[in-house]
Amino acid sequence: MTTCLRLTLLTLLLLPVSSVAQPSAISPSVQLLLLDDNNSPHTSIPEFGAPPVDESSRPKRDWISAFDGVTATPLSGSLQAAIDDCDGSTLCVIEIGQLQLSGTVYLYRSNLKLIGAVDNKVTYTGTNSVFLIPSGVHNIIIEGLQIDGRINNTPSSRDPDIYGILLYGDSIDRVLIKNNHLHYLHGKDNAHGIAALGTGSSEGSAISNIIIEQNRLEDLRTGSSEAIAINGNVRNWEVTHNQISRTNNIAIDAIGGEGTSPTQTVAGRILPGRLDAARHGFIEYNQVTDMSTVTNPAYGNQHSWAAGIYIDGARDITVRHNTVQNAPWAFEVGAENCIETSNITLTDNTASDSRYGDLLIGGYASRGYLEHSDINCDPNASADAEEGHGYVHHTTIKQNNLQTTSPLESTLEISNRVRNTMIIHPGINAQNPQGQVTGDQNSIRVSEP
Repeated sequence: MTTCLRLTLLTLLLLPVSSVAQPSAISPSVQLLLLDDNNSPHTSIPEFGAPPVDESSRPKRDWISAFDGVTATPLSGSLQAAIDDCDGSTLCVIEIGQLQLSGTVYLYRSNLKLIGAVDNKVTYTGTNSVFLIPSGVHNIIIEGLQIDGRINNTPSSRDPDIYGILLYGDSIDRVLIKNNHLHYLHGKDNAHGIAALGTGSSEGSAISNIIIEQNRLEDLRTGSSEAIAINGNVRNWEVTHNQISRTNNIAIDAIGGEGTSPTQTVAGRILPGRLDAARHGFIEYNQVTDMSTVTNPAYGNQHSWAAGIYIDGARDITVRHNTVQNAPWAFEVGAENCIETSNITLTDNTASDSRYGDLLIGGYASRGYLEHSDINCDPNASADAEEGHGYVHHTTIKQNNLQTTSPLESTLEISNRVRNTMIIHPGINAQNPQGQVTGDQNSIRVSEP
């Protein structure tokens, strides 16, 4: 069999197990969860490796130039009041100079651009979000702002969380976050520099067409969270040409399975929803330096296996031309929750000075959730200690420059349940290259057809 069609749940329920083409001889319970993605550009999946993410999956950019001819109004007074004065139906551009904020600014008007004046500075003394983009808005640009989380020029932890720029909810469409400088955002529990959290329950309510580019994020204390996160029902997005340094957890994370969007119930078992996965995304030309958890209370102020760039439960993602230096792991393709990370291409990346290794792939727990129904898969009622039971399949890893010479673990570490994957790198041996595997076994090829 050369390809594996994505079968719908309905089809699988109507067919006897023996009549369903089974990739890698997966058990019937696995087959029930190979749900389709009606808007995927892929009509088929190769036997091994990832199908390329089609260029048509990139976020739309044709709307951005409409703002070019709009005269910016310099801000005088309250930023929230200025946004309130925009009617949402016509383009509105607000230029920000020196601004002190003590509470969240809600960007609930569509067709809105916030642009920083020369030498602008936004200082924030509150908690929660500095800027929040809520459900239902479209055509939003945040460009050229310096967002400083210090209070009286002193780093200060927020209780419990802080977000620099947060997209939260559903049906958010066409957002550009460009050329901003975010620094000193410290959360007592968690913090994000930039995050898109999609809570929608349908394809039509996804957060979509998101561009995060040319931003600089520095000196972040993010707890269990990330500098840049794409999480849940978010599709068609790019994270490109960003510089992230001196953060104490993951720099860039594409996430699925955390319960950000609604769960589903299969055979009486609560599982992450089909759309609870960042997808159709591109992580390209980013630079990550000096990431460590030794100053992070969430990890006991100790070294951990956090990665600079992490794909966790996402699907249909291209990761290329990124550079990660001085991180615990430079890159990771994993599956913490009860989910399948799939169709990931990781090429032409560079890693150096990694503590444990340059690339880690697979589920880290010793048992997969599909073959063990006793595992708690409800993302809203499980603990970190119960994670790592997912699967990684149809992934391509090749042409990467992994430079770390003496890692504590391995330059390229393969964990559990890595299926139908192609890894081309010196010293990596094939595992079950015919693809007939069960349980925690891997099926890996080390050369292209």
